[in-house]
Amino acid sequence: MDDRDKKYGVIGTTIFHVLVLLLLIFFGFKTLPQEEEGILVNFGDTVLGQGEVEPRESQAPPQEQEKVTPPPPKQESLPESTESEPNVKEEVKTQDFEDAPVVVSEDQKKKEKEERERLDRERQEREEQERIEKEKEAERQKEIERQQKIEAEKEAQRQKELAEQRAREEAERKKQEEQDRKAAEARNRVSGAFSGKGNGDSTSEGDSGGTGNQGYVTGDPNSKNRSGSGLGNSGSGAHLQGRSLLGTLPKPQHNSNKEGIVVMKITVDRNGNVTSAEFQMKGSNTQDRELIQNAKAAALLAKFNADENASAYAQGTITYHFQLD
Repeated sequence: MDDRDKKYGVIGTTIFHVLVLLLLIFFGFKTLPQEEEGILVNFGDTVLGQGEVEPRESQAPPQEQEKVTPPPPKQESLPESTESEPNVKEEVKTQDFEDAPVVVSEDQKKKEKEERERLDRERQEREEQERIEKEKEAERQKEIERQQKIEAEKEAQRQKELAEQRAREEAERKKQEEQDRKAAEARNRVSGAFSGKGNGDSTSEGDSGGTGNQGYVTGDPNSKNRSGSGLGNSGSGAHLQGRSLLGTLPKPQHNSNKEGIVVMKITVDRNGNVTSAEFQMKGSNTQDRELIQNAKAAALLAKFNADENASAYAQGTITYHFQLD
């Protein structure tokens, strides 16, 4: 019973498929009307022309239309005329056909994106470079202004120091003039005091040049010794105008059998200390190295009175007489 049912099923299925196939052959397989195909042509009104840009209005000269004799009308049936109308409409549509939208591929989009990113990077790098250049220029201007300020401060300090130096020199000059004036007055008084002790009518005496009575007020008017402090050839003395020696004059060492007079030119500060001592030919009668060294060592030990109003460094002399006992 089961085998017979299967057999009937196979036969029925076969008949059904055969009938469907026949129906498709006779009624379903028909040739579809094909649409007109071809290449899209640029819009224009003549076969001649040149250029890449579409003109707003055609500049081509109008061509003469050939006279064509229309063919005699054909006697067509109404159904045929109705079928030709769609063809005419389709041709008109092809004349007004608009450009199809451009389809951009994925690769093209990727390239455009990369190009935009590259342009953005270049713009950012350019802006960053400009910013760095502006910062460098600002720093350079600041450095120039700083250097100019430093130079201006140095120049102001230099001008100030020059002004102070000029003021000190002017004060020392005035003080020296005052001391010279007082010394001249003292010489005049001394000259008047000893005017009766000379043997001649001369108003000037000495061997140093100039006018005046060369010597010291503690000396002997009949002595021909022009140096020293008036103590004669056997003594030593110091002379610093406007200042006085404190205590006794330090004695130099003298352990040799040499004799002579050594004059040392000294420099004394406001505190009365001897800051330097140099050999002076004027007034000296020997150039013995040992005597000069001993005289210099002793002169540096001398001490004068302090004077805050005195010049920073005053100069005078110390004379040493070296003789054998």
